[in-house]
Amino acid sequence: MMRSSEDAYAELDRYYTIAVDSICKIAGVYHALGKAADARSLLHHSLQLVEGSGKRLLLKLLLQYGKILVIEYVYTNQDADGMFSVITKAKRIAEEIDDRRGIADALSLLGAAHYFVTLNNSMAAADSQQNYDEALACQLQALEHRKALDDTRGISESNFLIGNVYERRQQGDTAVEYYKKAWEIADQYGHLNEKTEPARHFAYYAVMKGNLNQALSYALEALSLREESGFRPYLPLDHLLLSDIYIKLGDEANALIHTQRAYVLAEEMGYKRALASALISLGDMQVDRKEEKQAKANYEKALDIAQELRLPMSIARANERLERLAAP
Repeated sequence: MMRSSEDAYAELDRYYTIAVDSICKIAGVYHALGKAADARSLLHHSLQLVEGSGKRLLLKLLLQYGKILVIEYVYTNQDADGMFSVITKAKRIAEEIDDRRGIADALSLLGAAHYFVTLNNSMAAADSQQNYDEALACQLQALEHRKALDDTRGISESNFLIGNVYERRQQGDTAVEYYKKAWEIADQYGHLNEKTEPARHFAYYAVMKGNLNQALSYALEALSLREESGFRPYLPLDHLLLSDIYIKLGDEANALIHTQRAYVLAEEMGYKRALASALISLGDMQVDRKEEKQAKANYEKALDIAQELRLPMSIARANERLERLAAP
C-alpha cells in the first residue's frame, strides 16, 4: 500500500523538528564554550534551510540566534541593526502564530538589545536621566507574559533585567529588590544560569556601599555558579569584578591572578572589550608599583581597542588613566 503524502509530510515535520532542536542545542554549546562565530554561522545557514518549513521552527532558530547576538553585542558593539532585525522578526512571527512564550522571549531579547545599545553608547555606567525607557517597557511586558505562562526561568530573568535598568538609573535599592526576586525564584526552581547574574550584581551593589567583604563573597559565588553552569562568555567579567574588589581590599596578588585570568579568557574567545578592561586593570596595578612605562603601554593598547570598538565609556577610562600619568 502506497504511503500517503500526508504521512510523508508529517515525517518530514518530525525530522525538521529534531534537526532544529539539535541545531539550537549545538549552537548553545558552541556559544557557552566561547565559540560565538561557530554558533552564529550554524544558525545563519540553518535559517535559510528552514525558511519554508514552518514558522514555529523558524521562530525557535531566530530566538536562539537573537540570544547569542545580544550577548555578543556586549563585547563587540557591532551590527545593532542585524541584531534588531533578527529579534523583531522573531517577535513578528511569534505574534502571527500566537506563541505566547515566543512573544515573551522576543520581548525580553528586544529589551536586552535596547539596554546594551544604550549602555555601549553611554559615557558612564550610571545614568541619572530617564534613559533605558524602551528596555524597561519591553522587560515589563515580557514579565507579564511570563507570569501568565508560569515560566519561572523567564520570570527570574525578567526581574533581573528590570533590575539592570534601575541600577543604571542609580536607583540601587529598587534594583536590588528585583535582583532578590530573580535570585529567589532561580534558587527555588533550580535555574542555575539565572542565579549567577543577580549574585554578580549583588557584589556590584556591595562595592558601591563600601561593603567589600560582602562584595567579595557575592563575587566568588557568582564565579562559582558561572563555572558550574559552563557558560564561558561572561567569565572575563566575573574575574574582572573580583580583581577590582581585591584591589580595593589591598590584595594585589589575588587581583593580578584574576586580571590575568580575565585577559587569557578574553583573548581565547576574541572579546576585545574585556581585553581592554583587563589592560586597564593591569595598568592600574603597574602604576601602584611605579612601573609607569609598562602602565602607559597597557593604557594605550586599551585605548586603541576602545576606539576600534567605538565605546565611549572605555575610551574615557583609558584617556583618564593616560592623562593622569602625564600630569606633573
